[in-house]
Amino acid sequence: MWNQRDLKAPPLVTLKSSLPAREVQEIRKCLEGAKKCLSVEPLGPPAARISRLIARMSSQFRSTVGFKALRKMNVALLRAKEVKMTDCIDNILACFPGYVAEIQGKIPLPSRQYFQYVLLRMMGFAKILCRIVYLAKDTARFFLSTMNLGHFMELITILLATVAEVWKNSKKLCRATVQMYSKMHPMRKHFSKTDQDFLKGFNLPNRLDEWLGEDWDEIIEEEKAPLTPKKPEKSLLEFSDEEEEPFEKLPEIKPAPTKMEIEEETGIPIDRKTLSTHTQHSVMDRKSLTKFLEAENNFRLKKDPKSLTLAISKKKWRKFQQQLEIASNTKSKTDLLVFFKVQWTKLLKN
Repeated sequence: MWNQRDLKAPPLVTLKSSLPAREVQEIRKCLEGAKKCLSVEPLGPPAARISRLIARMSSQFRSTVGFKALRKMNVALLRAKEVKMTDCIDNILACFPGYVAEIQGKIPLPSRQYFQYVLLRMMGFAKILCRIVYLAKDTARFFLSTMNLGHFMELITILLATVAEVWKNSKKLCRATVQMYSKMHPMRKHFSKTDQDFLKGFNLPNRLDEWLGEDWDEIIEEEKAPLTPKKPEKSLLEFSDEEEEPFEKLPEIKPAPTKMEIEEETGIPIDRKTLSTHTQHSVMDRKSLTKFLEAENNFRLKKDPKSLTLAISKKKWRKFQQQLEIASNTKSKTDLLVFFKVQWTKLLKN
């Protein structure tokens, strides 16, 4: 029942209760505190920035793992907003009388079924918050590794700051939900029942943290295991005697003479005719590849020593050109160059 989005609330009715006025005031204070703790207003501004960042990054990162986790986190934020925990608690508070001390006899309070409905919504709310924390952690891991490579620095910095704000507020809200559930669960016995069986055999857990299980354990362990390992302060601030090395004195620099005799260096003479630009390293794109193959075919016909494949048979050379022609029509520029280098190496080895 806790994961039903369209779970209908039981009728909100008031029943007479024989509780003392002091205990009624304590329950009311607890509910007012829960209303303040379970407000999703802190998640509003970062959630709005997340939706804008998704629209901004959809073209560059649409098929990446981190972007998919970011979109799932945005959906989870919308689900958390749909729960409307504060409205549920407002409905209960509206049933409490304004001045309890002036009422003589039994005090009208909301039914136990509606109070159980609020506890059910808290269970679903906590589960959604655990998912938001998990997805924020996955998103941060991916985009941290992307930023370490030096790509999209400004955009990812804004994204990580927003995701960190969502992670922090969701974690805080989840802790508050677990604490308020532990306080409110024993209070359900103070409310009177109606004839309607709302839970239909479903048992509310006594402790929400135990019911969350591994999701709650991950939230607790995140403080002990951060996303990026920190270097120990001792290695950064303190140095052992073994690491200390004496500073070497710099040699004295003598002033340069005013007049310098420069010896003429002629170098090694090179004949320009012996230089050849016909090499496989000159292939940089489709156009240079076509030019290289035409020049190689001409050299092979003339049996010119400049030919790089003069020792290769005609059959192998024809098969090599056919493979390149097929790859040129089906592969991208980068894949074509990689394919050419691999096939060229195999051709020369054979």
